Amino acid sequence: MATMLDAILDELYGTIDGQVEWRSALRSAIEAAGAERLSIHAFGADGSFRQETEPFDPEGVLLYARDFADKDLRVGRILGGRRGVLATQDVMTGEEIARCAVHNEFYRIYPECWNTVNIALDGDKTLWVPSFYRSARHGSFSEDEKRVLAILASHIARVSETRTALSPQGSSLSTDGILAAYDALDDGIVIFDQFGCVLHMNQAARSLAEAMDGIMVRDGVLLASHHDCAEPLATMMAATIRVAAGEAHEMPRPIGLRRATTPHALLVRAYVAPNGADGGRISVLKLQDHAHWALPSPEMVRAATGLSLAESRLAIALLEGLGASAYAKRAGVSEHTVRSQLKVIRAKLRVSRQADIVAVIARLCRG
Repeated sequence: MATMLDAILDELYGTIDGQVEWRSALRSAIEAAGAERLSIHAFGADGSFRQETEPFDPEGVLLYARDFADKDLRVGRILGGRRGVLATQDVMTGEEIARCAVHNEFYRIYPECWNTVNIALDGDKTLWVPSFYRSARHGSFSEDEKRVLAILASHIARVSETRTALSPQGSSLSTDGILAAYDALDDGIVIFDQFGCVLHMNQAARSLAEAMDGIMVRDGVLLASHHDCAEPLATMMAATIRVAAGEAHEMPRPIGLRRATTPHALLVRAYVAPNGADGGRISVLKLQDHAHWALPSPEMVRAATGLSLAESRLAIALLEGLGASAYAKRAGVSEHTVRSQLKVIRAKLRVSRQADIVAVIARLCRG
């Protein structure tokens, strides 16, 4: 065991000067721990939070931050002062676990997380919490395994802190003029990192977020302000993170977000851009306000999409922010007819959601 741990520590510390790839070292630590998954949670003194996982999983990170972090009793108790090696049963009662949304909902999606051991460690400026997971079929971590987890976690936290200190650009942006260019745009711009944390917002985006007008920011993570749009935005962000990280090549399609101040949707487009600070790529969302644009005519929509005139009129109504019921009343048709037309429109445009219809029409008919 000592020889194996020494080899893994060599890998971890080898990541500091780039001799070893970080995720490769984390995979070795997971294997040595008898775990299936590892998350590194970092709580900053300024209230910031980020979460890194291996296997790489931006979808899971964003889902947890959006829907479950504020419901996880373990987080509050660790922030409240609990330190050391903490299995779930050390910080939650059986009754609390039975009622826990994380266990009942999140772990159904990620069953390999059922058995969890958190190791809470104070750093210089950050509270580090490496968490090791494995599924119920492998059983709880034994006391001997927990001792190994404690050793690995202390070194993972130390290396993470050193890597952050030596490479502050990893969480910052280039100062070569890209921010000034984005800030000058009338459209909203949001730049975020591989953890989904917002690195920068221009004034247009900040105004939307402050008014919770289509978007909002919670615990440093960008979210849709309307519940119905939460999943499409998170899916878009995760897909963009994968492209920025070199894990995928196809950018997500634009989406439309419901707003509080106008029936017109907020069109969101995703990009990746080079970041001169570290030679990597950053994830960027561009937010376009539909309220000031003229609606396309049914004839324009038909020419651009191949929809019928009736279907084109319904698509334009969606662009205005009308739902199926409201459009049925305005058009004098049954809601069943409208929903049948929606099904045809989705098939013709090859999309699955109403928000995607809005985005496609806006993109094709508004440039």
